Amino acid sequence: MNKRAYIFYLTIFIIGFGIAYICGLTAGMENKTVYHGTEANVTPDSDSPTEEGYWVKAVNNVIFVYKSDKTTMIAETDINISQLSTKEKNILSDGIYLENSEELFKYLEANTS
Repeated sequence: MNKRAYIFYLTIFIIGFGIAYICGLTAGMENKTVYHGTEANVTPDSDSPTEEGYWVKAVNNVIFVYKSDKTTMIAETDINISQLSTKEKNILSDGIYLENSEELFKYLEANTS
């Protein structure tokens, strides 16, 4: 190919890119997808409890995760405990208290393998 062909294709590419950019910009403005910064309040309410703990209990050979109040269920896992010993099953039926989410994830990860 000669030099004129390269210049022609480069010019067409630049013009096409410019048109696509302008079309995308106007479409974004019409849909009002422009970012408007806002601030989020991430401080906890003074009324909410600050205790983060979790209870891990087994019901019908499946592990469930509850909040620290032992009544609000957070998650139902697919972890089957039928292969565990009777002692471990009894411990899980009573429940295991974990202080934070890091301990919870470590415990669940250890029992999935």
